[in-house]
Amino acid sequence: MFRVSLLALVLGVGALSTDLTGQDKKTSDPPAKFKGVLPPNWKKIGLTDAQVQEVYKVQGKYNEEIDKLEAKIKELKATRDKEMKAVLTAEQKKRLEDILTGKDK
Repeated sequence: MFRVSLLALVLGVGALSTDLTGQDKKTSDPPAKFKGVLPPNWKKIGLTDAQVQEVYKVQGKYNEEIDKLEAKIKELKATRDKEMKAVLTAEQKKRLEDILTGKDK
């Protein structure tokens, strides 16, 4: 019984692996289209589809790094604001809070 189960398992795995490796890659797939947003007025200058795709490709190349830097800037500003508030006295902090919330009128 064990041999029969083992044989069935080996044949099943063999059948699956030939299906996976026997598949031909499609060579007729169209190239991947990039997505993005053109800068203001760029649609008016008569870009070809290829140029639009190239612009989107360039945007994609830099957007991830820009997002990381913007997150770092946000973090630095929060740290800066916290340190600046640490300079204030408790009374000054309360007064600033009242001004910011409109309770100072």
